[in-house]
Amino acid sequence: MSLQHANPEKHGVTFGEVVVTVDLELGDCMVRAPQRGPIGPVPRRMRLNSLDEIRGAYQIQSGLARRAPSENPHAADIARALEHAGQRLKAHQKGRRNA
Repeated sequence: MSLQHANPEKHGVTFGEVVVTVDLELGDCMVRAPQRGPIGPVPRRMRLNSLDEIRGAYQIQSGLARRAPSENPHAADIARALEHAGQRLKAHQKGRRNA
């Protein structure tokens, strides 16, 4: 696990209760969000390894946020976190190609 992902308190960006870390060199991100559990919230971790995976997850989460926000209370924050990660990775990859 990269330094960014291992230390979300220092390297993460927070959206509500959702924290996203981005490793620009590996080209991936990790999203941490609470999820409904049988008794109470449980932590959920999602690691996405490419811009394509981030785009797909963003589409799903933004759809959940629109259709059933009460069933998926963190979906909008997860979508914002994924959008942030995708923008950072895209800018980094574009900068590497232009260098």
